[in-house]
Amino acid sequence: MDSIRLTGIRAEATHGVLDFEHVEPQPFIVDATMFLDLSEAGRTDDLTATVDYGQIAQRIVNVIEGEHVDLIERLAAKIADSILLSHRVRRVIVTVHKPNAPITVPFDDVSVTIERAAEGENEPSAASLTAASSHTVDENDHETPAPKVHSAVIAMGGNIGDVEQTLRAAVVAIDGIPGNQLTGISPLYRTAAWGMEPGTPDFLNAVIQVSTTLDKETLLSALQTIESVHGRSHEVHWGSRPLDLDIVDYDGEISADPHLTLPHPRAWQRAFVLAPWSDLDPDARLTGTHGGRIADLLEQTPDRDDVHKVSDGWILGGSVDEA
Repeated sequence: MDSIRLTGIRAEATHGVLDFEHVEPQPFIVDATMFLDLSEAGRTDDLTATVDYGQIAQRIVNVIEGEHVDLIERLAAKIADSILLSHRVRRVIVTVHKPNAPITVPFDDVSVTIERAAEGENEPSAASLTAASSHTVDENDHETPAPKVHSAVIAMGGNIGDVEQTLRAAVVAIDGIPGNQLTGISPLYRTAAWGMEPGTPDFLNAVIQVSTTLDKETLLSALQTIESVHGRSHEVHWGSRPLDLDIVDYDGEISADPHLTLPHPRAWQRAFVLAPWSDLDPDARLTGTHGGRIADLLEQTPDRDDVHKVSDGWILGGSVDEA
């Protein structure tokens, strides 16, 4: 298999176990080797037939500068996950160097190297499976039912950087997660940065619907990885952010789990969620204590007049005109 290698990507961050490492930035250096098929790119000279290594490099920096981790093993895994969001990359080797590690003897470097593959990379090809079968058979000839398909509604937003392009990239990444299939994309809305400092950029918001075989915790973890790739830190809960992805609804479940409360506990009062959701599915309903028909809930939100549709076809490219 062909490969692309990036070496010496450097950024400073506060990763480490010791107390001072939580507050004093230090350098981290990353090498990444991506394995993919470059035959089409070599034949066509087309950028879309390969990966944009400038974008990959920025993803690596975003992860380094993102949320704190104690171990560079965890940092390496997060970087590998972010690279594998590019569907053309089938396998990746990531090395994270920590040249200023707090070691008490003379040393030149400390590094961790991990190797990860895209899901299904080592599985049999679809051609080897029986297309007409709706189930699989394990080695003991016990029938295994097909995985259950769930329905999820995901709210998207952001107000830092090229938000429209970030949202498009996030949609592609979500649809590319094994087990996911995009089933609906709302128009794009602009929302004033309510309750924030004067001059805070407006937010762009949208809602998507996804069919998925992932359980809700796995789906949430995948969404948080995509957020991290685009520089989102969950240490900031109410401020500006480049990308925010929230599971609003999952199979209509009601759960008080603080890690993933369902439906989203504030969706019923957020016009920037309800407006695009209602536009996407006028008959949609929210479950739970504050549940009801989405269109009716929208009429009761105090900020409904501050949320404005700016584009129906934003997902196809171009740019949103300033409102």
